[in-house]
Amino acid sequence: MGFSEYGERWLERARASAHRAAERIPLIEERVSTLADASRHFTDISLRCLDQLLQQALASVHGALADGSQRLQATARAQSLADLYALQRASLPASRQRIVSELGSTIGILADAGRALSSLAWRTGNELVRAPGRGSPPSRQRPRAGGIRRRARSGAKPRP
Repeated sequence: MGFSEYGERWLERARASAHRAAERIPLIEERVSTLADASRHFTDISLRCLDQLLQQALASVHGALADGSQRLQATARAQSLADLYALQRASLPASRQRIVSELGSTIGILADAGRALSSLAWRTGNELVRAPGRGSPPSRQRPRAGGIRRRARSGAKPRP
């Protein structure tokens, strides 16, 4: 086999590779579009979560200021140390309830964002896996644990 034959074979392979690459460009374009769309949705979800968290933080600050104001007013009305103690103690359940409610709201905001991001990840993954030209998606079955047996309660040894 001469040098020119090697050159011809190399050129033939290069052409075939270029042809295969050119056929894949539309598939890549679709995936890029899918990822860009997912990035936009991710940004929307993140910004919505941040906005809600900032609103919740502002509500928490207002609640804390209102609590502080009420406690200062109670302090000003107190006639004795015992009165002050009783007034402050009476305000604790309301403060505790406000804090628990605000914490629940914050957790709800984060949980909603987590669910939205999880849904986005699943949708994006499914779109990428099921892209045209890829065939059927891989099986999602969990592998079975092989060879693990439980011992009988009687203390018998497991069978080989």
